[in-house]
Order: sequence, then structure tokens, then C-alpha cells
Amino acid sequence: MKTKFTMHTGLYTIGGVVCSVQYGKDRVIFEMGSAYSPVTDVYDGIVLPRSKAWVRDAIRVEKIPPIHGLYRKEDLDGFMDLVPAEESDLNTAVFITHIHLDHMAGMGMIAPQIPVYLHKNGEIIERALEATGEGVPTLEREYLPFEDGELITVGEITLLPIMTSRRSYKQFGFFITTPDGTIHWTGDFSLHGEDTDLAIREMEFLKAENVDVLLCDTTAFMDEVLLQMYDTTDPTKILPSREVPPGMLDSKDVNEKLFAILQEQKGLCVFNYYQREMDEAMRFIEWAEQVNRICVFEPDCAYIVYKFYQIKPNIFIPDSERYPEDPGLQPDWFKELLKNSTVVSLDEIKANPAGYLLQNSYRHILELFDLPAKDGAYLHADGIPIGAFDPAYENLLRIINRTDFKYVTFFCKNYFGHGYPPQVKYFVDEVDPKVLIPCHGFNPERLLPKNGVQLLPIEGETYILDNGKLILEKEYEQQN
Repeated sequence: MKTKFTMHTGLYTIGGVVCSVQYGKDRVIFEMGSAYSPVTDVYDGIVLPRSKAWVRDAIRVEKIPPIHGLYRKEDLDGFMDLVPAEESDLNTAVFITHIHLDHMAGMGMIAPQIPVYLHKNGEIIERALEATGEGVPTLEREYLPFEDGELITVGEITLLPIMTSRRSYKQFGFFITTPDGTIHWTGDFSLHGEDTDLAIREMEFLKAENVDVLLCDTTAFMDEVLLQMYDTTDPTKILPSREVPPGMLDSKDVNEKLFAILQEQKGLCVFNYYQREMDEAMRFIEWAEQVNRICVFEPDCAYIVYKFYQIKPNIFIPDSERYPEDPGLQPDWFKELLKNSTVVSLDEIKANPAGYLLQNSYRHILELFDLPAKDGAYLHADGIPIGAFDPAYENLLRIINRTDFKYVTFFCKNYFGHGYPPQVKYFVDEVDPKVLIPCHGFNPERLLPKNGVQLLPIEGETYILDNGKLILEKEYEQQN
């Protein structure tokens, strides 16, 4: 009996890493996300998922991978001859590093009898999103919580969650041990910002354990990032360094610059952030207090803030059928929010633009046309659409440019949230795994190992872990 490893998806994509590690009948699957690719997303807002065929369709359009023993029989209906969870003899558990969609968008499709581990903070945010209709498509199911350093046993396999970020939802890497060796997945990785000490802790742990297989995030190894730093995409030019590369910013720099811009403005300031990021929400609330402004959220984001922090937020209600005035038509979550928030009207904002810091989502971007823009600024703080690779980004700019708001962003320019290439190279060289699997990026092949071997697995193919090596199952059987 040998440990089997399969990378189902996520090698050449931003996110969407789904891997399984199996020993005998025991199996752990880490992550159940969907690659972030706005250009190729079938569900574009016009094409909608079907209600009965939602799982089968998600497999067809490669939102989730075809995996035996993971989905309900009624959702598969014989599709691809996949074994449904009800008929599988595997002891399976699924683990989610954090609640960014590219790491967990498909977790709600997993059969309810299969345990899915998710940090409790992430579940609070996800449940609030589900209430507003913004959560992942899901069956009625429970999630099992876990904590940093809490060893979880799945038969003969153990998994150790290692916290890599203290952000509100928490973020983890997964260290997996089987009778044949060790496999570690970094999840989203960064060696800059407030949680550098956690990345170093993770690195030192992996060095001490002499990890066999390391799967590492390579998001920042794309052309535009490398060309900014080296004027070349030659991976041999990427030299290991703990430092933030010259010309690039870390999160502390970005926050200082955004706050300085907020301080300078004499009119209304609008911000666009990723609604799952509760740390960012609280940061804007605190910034507003420091500059004598009132921080105001749209209802959807305000509801998550209310649920997560148990505070009474200020809300601005956009002109949208999503927020009916008739109480009889209002969804339960909106009624609950109205009872536990303070509504700020458009007239109040117009009367004192400099007194407010207003959150605005892309969905309600047209609200900018009615908001007072004189001496104001639009702060793009990693909200959706994130950057030029998303077709919606040009539309965002087109609308903002039809107003007098000054557009400000540092994201996808001088700042990148994932680890910069020389820092990732430093981490990998220090850990020095026997097998390096770069993934979660458009150009994983650019992350080179120090002494071990680089493996770019064939997605969907099974590999055998043997004496610190991963060997294609077909080749292993021929050799043995």
C-alpha cells in the first residue's frame, strides 16, 4: 500500500488548486476552489447555473473537477460514471485554507456526509454571504472548525493546519503526513506585510521536518510582475531575498499611501474593497474616525460587517430593486440589517461630502453619477474588478472617468498581495523540499528548486509517493 497523490486542477491557473492525498481507503482533499478567470467564466451573469444539473454542469465547464466519491448521487445522475459519495468506500475529508473564492467556490457542492473543514471565522463570513445571496452555491451542510496547530486525523493520514495569516477569516497552509512521507501546501503565500513572522515560522517548521513534497503558490511569477523587477522573465534571474523588491510595495506601504490620500481629500471619498475582507472593512471604519468622517457601507457589505463584528454599521441604500422599500418585499437579511444599522441618505452625503467615506461596489457603480464628486476620490482597494485582466475593469474606469472623482489604486501596479518572486524563491530555497510543485499561477515553471526536483504534475493523473519521490502510478507499476 502506497500514498497516492493527484493534482486535479490548479497547476496553471490563479487559484483552483484541488489535490487529493490517499493512503489505502483514507483520503484528504485540500481546497475546493475555482480558478479566477473572468474572461473565460461561463457563468458571466447572463448564463446562469441550472438548478438540477448544477453539479454536472460545474464539472462540464471545469468549475469543479470530476472526483469519485465526492458528490451526491442525485447530483451526478450517472454523469461520467463517477462514483457518488453514498456508494464510495473511501474515508474522505476536505480542507479549505481560507474563504477566497478561488479556494472554496465549490465546497458547497460536496455531499453533506463528507466532512469539510473550514475555520469558524470563515464560516461566519460565508453564512452572511449566503444570507444575502452572495455565498457559494451550496447544499444544506455543516462545516467543521479547526485551529492553528490542531492535528486532524483521517484514518492513517494526519493534517496539521499552520496559520499563515491573521486576517479576519484566518489563512492556513496544510502539512500532511502519511506512512510514506510528508506533503505541504502553502495556500496563498506572502513573505511581506503584517504576517511575515508566520511565513518564517512555517518555513522553519518545514525545514525542520525535511518535507518531501512542497506545493507552492506562484501567482506573482507572471510576466507583468517579473518585467517590473528584472526587465526579463528569465527564471534564472530570480535570486532569493527576504526583502520587498525595489519599486514594489508591501501592505504597510499601501495602507499608509491610501490613508495619506484620504487625509488630503476635501470632498467625498469612495472606496471599493473585497467584501470578504473584514480586516479591510474595519480598517476603513477606523480611518474614517481618524479623519472625522463617517464610514458608510452598502447593505450587502454592511450585513457581513454586522454579523462578523457584531457592531451597528452605517448604510447607504443604492437605487436598486435589490433593496425594496416595501417591508413586505424585503428579504429577511435586509430587514435584520435595517433594525441594526443607521441609514445615511444621499441628501446627507450631499450636504457634507467631506464628512463621509462611502463603500461602493461595482454592481452599484452608477451611484457615482448622483454622488458629489467635487474634490473627491475613488479608492480602489483590491475590490472587484481587480485589474485589467478582467473585462469589467475597463467599464469601471469608463464610468469613473465620466465623473469628477479622482481614481486612485496601487493594486496590480506597485503592489501585489501574493509573495514577490524573489521572496518566494527565498522561502523555497530555505525549505529545500525533495519535490517542488509550483502551482496556483500562470507560469509555475518559473519557480525553480534549489536542490530537489521540480514537478509539474499531469492534472488528473495519480502519482505514488515513494522515498521522497513522486512517480507516475503507471511508471511505478511498471518498475515494481
